[in-house]
Amino acid sequence: MTIDRNSPMPLYYQLKQLLLAKIESGELKPGDIFPTEQQIQELYDVSRTTVRQALSELESENRISRHRGRGTFVSKPKLSHSPSDYPNLVDHMTQQGLQPGWKLISTNWLDPDDEVSAVLKTTQKVFCLERLRLENDEPIGYHLAYVASDFAGSIDETAFTEGGSLRYLSGMSSLADCIANRTLDAVSASEKVADFLNIDAGQPLLRVKRTVFSPDKTPVEFFIGMYRGDRFQYHINNMRAISGISA
Repeated sequence: MTIDRNSPMPLYYQLKQLLLAKIESGELKPGDIFPTEQQIQELYDVSRTTVRQALSELESENRISRHRGRGTFVSKPKLSHSPSDYPNLVDHMTQQGLQPGWKLISTNWLDPDDEVSAVLKTTQKVFCLERLRLENDEPIGYHLAYVASDFAGSIDETAFTEGGSLRYLSGMSSLADCIANRTLDAVSASEKVADFLNIDAGQPLLRVKRTVFSPDKTPVEFFIGMYRGDRFQYHINNMRAISGISA
């Protein structure tokens, strides 16, 4: 396949389709380093402007990802999660042939900031659990979870790196009857989070905030998860019971 300079199709579009064919045929696999602009320019005898336009469209369609100082790579498929269809993200990942996992960063008792204090309705110290969500040993999400002191007795330290995101609270007998409220927004990766997720600072992240309430509507846990925008999609339908739920 070559560029047809007599075709009415724009050169950048033809080039994009040629490069896309290499991805879809498996010649270039997810995670492979992508040819440089100069290599593509020389191989297809096109201008740098044409190359950049083709690559820009491939990037916007999440077929490639560009990383400053590291190069351009073929994108890996996004993990798409719908809690209403698959309450447990761990089970969902396993069904897709992926290996879920955790990396524990830290655990602390700390004074809540204004947001945590307002959500958990407390000024007392809260338990903070900091972890990475892994997919095949690769970090795709950065998690912070804050637990009100009244529920600290339900914390199972042996479950910090097991199961779903609420597994560590499995000692709470009424967990299956709790309610979870969520909000989603887009944020830019701070240098700290970018370092944990092996991405460039400023890259887009999907942020999920979740508040778990006991059956009597007392706040139990406030969770903040930030996921790589190039690796994760989140679908939300009506959600009530949180038995087995994870994020």
